[in-house]
Amino acid sequence: MTSPAVSTLPLPVSSGIMRGTAWMMLLRLAERSVGLVSTLILARMLAPADFGLVAMAMAVVAMTELMGAFGFDTALIQRRDAKRAHYDTAWTFNILFAVGAALLLLLLAFPAAGFYREPRLQGILPILAMGALVQGFENIGTVAFRKELDFRREFWFVLSKRLATFGVTMALALMFRSYWALVGGVVTGKLFSVWISYRLHPYRPRFTLAARQDLFHFSKWLFFSNLVLFLQNKSADFILGRTVGAYGLGIYNVAFEIAALPSTELISPLNRVAFPAYSRLAEDLPELRRKFLEVFGVIALISFPVATGLACVAAPAVLVLLGNKWVEAIPLLRVLTIAGLIGALQSNLHLMIVALGKPKANTLVSTATLIVSLPIFVAASLRYGAVGAAWAFLVFSIVGLGTLHFVFFRLSGVQAGAYAATLWRPILSSAALALAVMAAERMFDGAFGQAGNALKLAMLVLVGALAYAVTILAAWRLSGRPDSAEKMILGFLCARLSRFKPGTATSET
Repeated sequence: MTSPAVSTLPLPVSSGIMRGTAWMMLLRLAERSVGLVSTLILARMLAPADFGLVAMAMAVVAMTELMGAFGFDTALIQRRDAKRAHYDTAWTFNILFAVGAALLLLLLAFPAAGFYREPRLQGILPILAMGALVQGFENIGTVAFRKELDFRREFWFVLSKRLATFGVTMALALMFRSYWALVGGVVTGKLFSVWISYRLHPYRPRFTLAARQDLFHFSKWLFFSNLVLFLQNKSADFILGRTVGAYGLGIYNVAFEIAALPSTELISPLNRVAFPAYSRLAEDLPELRRKFLEVFGVIALISFPVATGLACVAAPAVLVLLGNKWVEAIPLLRVLTIAGLIGALQSNLHLMIVALGKPKANTLVSTATLIVSLPIFVAASLRYGAVGAAWAFLVFSIVGLGTLHFVFFRLSGVQAGAYAATLWRPILSSAALALAVMAAERMFDGAFGQAGNALKLAMLVLVGALAYAVTILAAWRLSGRPDSAEKMILGFLCARLSRFKPGTATSET
């Protein structure tokens, strides 16, 4: 059998990119919808400490998986002449690393329980070790879905795993009402992933290490990036798990996940579309800068009001969506939502730098910020708990954003004035949104009786949306109606509305 890379003829690149963009945007939306529904339901059935306990365990799992963080799938996609030996070698390494990770989890069960002062981890980590072992046997042939731009099958592959995990987790939560629902969902998801990978792709890998030198020559450079990413994403779980315990970590993690959804996750599909465009324009810097300002304007137009609005309605949102036992997440959500906004802005700057062929700059900025922020994050969590950790995270998000801007302007040549022109109207309009919501909150306080929080939340969202829309439109008109994100979105909406106008050629009537 030939390797997956040459088993079928790939789609034309331009057609494949367009189709892939549509499928990946749909996948992102579906994944995050399932994730949000799962979080909201489980928050009602489980305690904050259950989430924190599993977060501790998953941080240890992620640490053991670092030994295999060489990104072999990226190497296979990048290498145009990948043969069967490359695929089989990557699969063999995945199994070897999985065996090592499983054994390490067994050895770390007792020390991790001592570190976190949480004896229940001694029972959880051996179960998760089984999942880590099984995951290594996943069919390496599924990498060809991305390599051949067959994102339709990639969509069903990823989404089916997500839905299987969701279904099992919900069923176990109904039966046990404990952290075992989350643990069982993780392990079941890995088992299903292996099974479906062989159902969806005919490739059957074999044990070999024949292409080890070729793979490591490329993948060794990915290991350091993955290490920095791990420290950025999981350091809070280790630190807060030790300093505030399972309950505080659970509150922090759920608040962080919700805070990231409106800004970062709404912008992620747009970034997936923008990056290929940036890469194609890398040799035409004037056009690249123009395209960046266009895309960044849309990001600002969306992310500023959503993040500001969520910060303003944090209290009724938590009480309605999560319940009274999550009330301590309210101050965290207010702080972390602003940090999520910063993450949305940073993400596109990072993509622009990578498109310019300077990924090292991103890594250096992230590493420097991480080295400085970790000690202060520890001190803040020890003294002020999860709220202190959230404020420390926000402060260093701002510092990191400033440092990234310095690097970005030097590398890209984007003019600061043109950049600021994309931001001032969304910032001004978001301030108007915040003032309107705060005024409305005082007006509606206690006005809805028993239905209280749900109606109050709905009214506040409506008031905020109207305030933002009116202010942004007025500011755009007063600016002389420039060619900007506002004009793009208005043009898009008018074009869609005209399709339903009576008497037009595209009318349904």
